[in-house]
Amino acid sequence: MKKGIYDVGGEKLSNSAFLKAKEFIYKYGRKIDIAWFEYNFVNNSTDEFMKVLKKYQFENGGFGGLVTEFEYSGPCLKSTEHAFRYIYNLKEKPDSGSPIIQNMMKYVLERYKPEMGCWGNLLVPEVNEMLHVWWWEYKKCDIEYLDFDSKVKAYNPNGQAALAAFTALYSDLIPLEKYQEIISCPVEKVLRYFDKNSPFYCEVSSDPSFKEDYMVPYNMKCYQQFIDCLQSDSNRYRDQELVERLKQILSRDPSVCMELDESLWTEGYHEIPCDIVTRPDSFLYPLVRSEVDSALDYLIRHQSEDGAWHLSYQFGEQEGFRKLERQYEANITALYLAELKSFGRIVGCV
Repeated sequence: MKKGIYDVGGEKLSNSAFLKAKEFIYKYGRKIDIAWFEYNFVNNSTDEFMKVLKKYQFENGGFGGLVTEFEYSGPCLKSTEHAFRYIYNLKEKPDSGSPIIQNMMKYVLERYKPEMGCWGNLLVPEVNEMLHVWWWEYKKCDIEYLDFDSKVKAYNPNGQAALAAFTALYSDLIPLEKYQEIISCPVEKVLRYFDKNSPFYCEVSSDPSFKEDYMVPYNMKCYQQFIDCLQSDSNRYRDQELVERLKQILSRDPSVCMELDESLWTEGYHEIPCDIVTRPDSFLYPLVRSEVDSALDYLIRHQSEDGAWHLSYQFGEQEGFRKLERQYEANITALYLAELKSFGRIVGCV
């Protein structure tokens, strides 16, 4: 078999295990999960995938129904961020002339809060009125900071940096002044609070679990997207010198946000290395290659008999959560298959 550019060896998912995973996705997955599987393993067509993604977009440009952890399927920024995740991982991305992208940008820009330096709460009140996991609950957030320093200090990259990444990827749709305003807080957060040489380092955390911001797994996932989009050819305001400085800071201790104790991975409350570095072209991958490769081996070994990767905990006690859990598992199974393929970890897939 011809080796792909990112075929790194290690264990591989067998063809029979792959087919079981496919069956699970088609049985329990939503249209978006099936479309993501087909994009990666059937047609590799951006246009076909975007046709399905568009079905989740509302007239105001926002997306709904893409988050499996709550029943509310109307538009919200969190679901719109999920839409961006798919767009970010497309090999050939839609251009800025796409009505989907233009409407999405309109929705995102209209909801940006200059007084906070971010988008604030990514949810809407309606989420609370329907079944939802406890960690996704709308809480009113109307804080107005008096100065830029306060905005940076309070800035939480979780989800926010991903939305900023979207604006960088399609920066030709926004004026320079607005672009600079949006990226200023995520950039300064790294320069001030992630850099060990900064006098502000470790001074504050915006995370409610009291982990330092640089130790929160999803922050690092969002920052990878942010930096990739900052340096994208489509970013007309690209500043490569700034990108390299941010990379240097985030590369100093990239495994600190990862749970490296494999004995704890089955608990399900931890982000394993391949959950954080999900692409072999990530600027972090060469630095944590052994950790990510070991996690991919673990992933393959712990696939369930029915082909899925299952939760090791429940969303909640109510019976309605069981449907959300199956959808979550179908979604993560589709995402894991795509990731395993990108690392050359599926037999017969190059």
